[in-house]
Amino acid sequence: MFYQPPRALGLMTGAVLAAWAFSIAIVLLIFGWGRAFDFVTAIAYIGAAISFGVALLFSYWCYALATMWYALDRNGLVIHWGMLSQVVPLEAIERLVPGTSAGVPSVGGVSWMGYHVGRGRIERIGDVLFYSTHQSPDQVLYVMTSEQNYAISVQDPAAFAREIQVRQDLGTTARVEHHVERSMPALQGFWTDRTGIMLASAAAALGALVWLVVAARYNSLPESFELYFPPSRSSPLVELVGRSAVLELPRTASMLLIANLVFGVVLYAWDRVAGYTLFLAGAAIQVGFLVAFVLATSDL
Repeated sequence: MFYQPPRALGLMTGAVLAAWAFSIAIVLLIFGWGRAFDFVTAIAYIGAAISFGVALLFSYWCYALATMWYALDRNGLVIHWGMLSQVVPLEAIERLVPGTSAGVPSVGGVSWMGYHVGRGRIERIGDVLFYSTHQSPDQVLYVMTSEQNYAISVQDPAAFAREIQVRQDLGTTARVEHHVERSMPALQGFWTDRTGIMLASAAAALGALVWLVVAARYNSLPESFELYFPPSRSSPLVELVGRSAVLELPRTASMLLIANLVFGVVLYAWDRVAGYTLFLAGAAIQVGFLVAFVLATSDL
């Protein structure tokens, strides 16, 4: 049998949050586009990039909610959310507890009105993994197993409990193990890898720092000047450039950063250490560009 939780409120709330983040990104882009480049402009563009990323995240969570469903047969219960499916053997289900009996805790994770995916803890039950759209305790049903407890939302919990009991009495037709199935498993693995997220975030933060340092120094630079490369006055490589030419440095740094992050995630699917290496390389490149800019403009 196939069940879909009520999700209208959760989708509406998520759509509003995604639209809000997209709107902020657009407003910041328009604001920055109409200004001469300076520190405030750089902040506006960085804010727009962050807002756009948040909007994409909310959009994915809305997609995951729209595709949330539960499937029940004689072998097990499948809880599907986004690119992830929790497979629960039917024989592992020990009991079902209504939310009105156990209460509903706060949920850490994706949690807003009509949408709760994450972990919570109930004193009488223990740790619970929520895949529910509840607004009140009577819309929660706890599925307790020997390995993990789940919280789901079905229209008629009593009827759902009867369906499980009937299938447990009939017996299984195939052996099912308690496991998680992932679409695009490498990408899913990256988003659950704290080390990978921290390395990629550090590289992105350094990329933003390059723009901020250039922006803070930009207006104090002369309209035209001699640019030495390598940044030493004894170097024979000297070019007379306008002030706007220095913006090529953070642009190039950002393009290399994006390439490192994209290929780092792709390589992560093949080898985790290779992905880490590209993230570290991306961070090192940003530091190199930052040092080059500081040295090249230190005497201007």
